[in-house]
Amino acid sequence: MALLCCAATEAELAAALPEPLPEGNVPEMAPFPLARKGLLGCVTGVGPVNAALAMGRCLATEGIDVTAVLCVGVAGAFDLAAMPLRTLCLVTMEIWPEYGLHDGRTVTAGAFRHPLWARPEKEGGDVRDRIPLADLAALGLPEAKDAVPCTSVTVAGVSASLDRARALRESTRAALENMEGFAVAYACARRGLPCAELRTVSNKVGPRGKDEKDFPGALKALADVARLLQRR
Repeated sequence: MALLCCAATEAELAAALPEPLPEGNVPEMAPFPLARKGLLGCVTGVGPVNAALAMGRCLATEGIDVTAVLCVGVAGAFDLAAMPLRTLCLVTMEIWPEYGLHDGRTVTAGAFRHPLWARPEKEGGDVRDRIPLADLAALGLPEAKDAVPCTSVTVAGVSASLDRARALRESTRAALENMEGFAVAYACARRGLPCAELRTVSNKVGPRGKDEKDFPGALKALADVARLLQRR
């Protein structure tokens, strides 16, 4: 029985763990044991496709019993006044804005007759473009008192224009933009595993000036996650 901690890159995973990564090459998309008992690591690669492939591999690896998943990393914020750089965020809902019926301007999941997953009503009903995430207690982790609860949207293409950022925010009401969260959460949902997500704000979504991004600072702020794992 193990908690799997996954991130898109080695830098993000290393910053969020309470111990160094194993020496040598860290395998991508494959789970690897850490010195702390009951804790596994995985570098998924960037983007929802890589994340989905990695989770499939992790959850199907023989001899490894993953019982919960913690997705960690950095993310962009739509409003830096509400979510300043380096803020620790606890994602409560992941949204995939690209699934559904596209009318040329927007995508509506409910207008598309095929759900992403036709889940039985007794298990929560159909899954389309939204997946709720677990709290940290469900993973056996202490409360992150300084973490700001919020919703995040998962994209394959990082928003680089004001129009794209505005459209995403208006359609989803999300606070963050990331590239792996929905895929990780969906894989866990299909297996009935609790999944939580902690991210730190690294940049403004859309066009940004030099004072609207701090990737080194966001990585350093992931030390808050390492402290939580250390108390596990």
